[in-house]
Amino acid sequence: MKIFKNIVKKILPASMYNLIRMKPRLMIVSASLKRKISYINKAAWQQDPDYRGDNSGALRKYGHMVDKGLQTFEREPGHSIVIALRLHELINLNKNNCESVAWAKEILSLHRDLQEGSLDSNSYSEFPLINSKAIGSEQLLTFLKERRTLRHFHHSMAPSIEDIYKILETTVWAPSSCNRQTIVNFFTMNDALVAECTKQNKGATAISGKHAFISVCYDTRSYHLPQESLTGMIDATLGFQNALLMVHSLGLGACVLNWSHSDVQENLRLRSLLDIPEYCEIAFNVIVGIPNGGAPTPGKKNKVEYIIER
Repeated sequence: MKIFKNIVKKILPASMYNLIRMKPRLMIVSASLKRKISYINKAAWQQDPDYRGDNSGALRKYGHMVDKGLQTFEREPGHSIVIALRLHELINLNKNNCESVAWAKEILSLHRDLQEGSLDSNSYSEFPLINSKAIGSEQLLTFLKERRTLRHFHHSMAPSIEDIYKILETTVWAPSSCNRQTIVNFFTMNDALVAECTKQNKGATAISGKHAFISVCYDTRSYHLPQESLTGMIDATLGFQNALLMVHSLGLGACVLNWSHSDVQENLRLRSLLDIPEYCEIAFNVIVGIPNGGAPTPGKKNKVEYIIER
């Protein structure tokens, strides 16, 4: 099947191949969903559905696939050759010698050693499990229960720029599909800009005090479209959960603002205010400030509703 797909891809024009692969259907959708679908169609119509220019995300994706093969107990020469060749191309496309490139070069070198027979069974295997247990399970559960959604912040003080960077750094340490790390956080601490950005969110009500504004986005260019069109939303959400825990650990407060109700003008306006490129999809927005008090414990679902043993 894969061989047939590759043959068809070479024979047909890109637009026709993409149309067949997208398996189009006629249906009625909301205006908000139509905008997202329109972007997917535009992004995938004349381009390769698997790659649209994000060399860094694609580098990590292909490096991840080669890495999985190296870690398997059944590894042997001859596997992942085509993937390794693509990884080599992406390394050459990424001119900056960042951590991702250095990691990819190491993975590719190990793969070459495997092909040449110089990677023995003990090399790149049996990694130790890292678990310092500095935070016990009960401590962690208490910490999770303490965190609250806060909407009221001090009027004269705001988080430091250092704190915001520390918060956002945590987002790349969450799991992401194929290690692509596509989350991109656009933020501002300028009071006038913060106010205008916050105003674009329909759910930004009952808020007071100074705060930073963060638009949590994901770079769509390394996702396979249309099948992975929702994967970026998962990656962004997993990433920012880390950030919310760091917010709480720093003694700050945050509120996630729902972006699913945004209309066309609000979307365009926020993109213009923060200079968010079209290929970055906005997942949701967040405000962060110095708490002016706490919040009551919200009601929770009964365990029988969300923990179901079969």
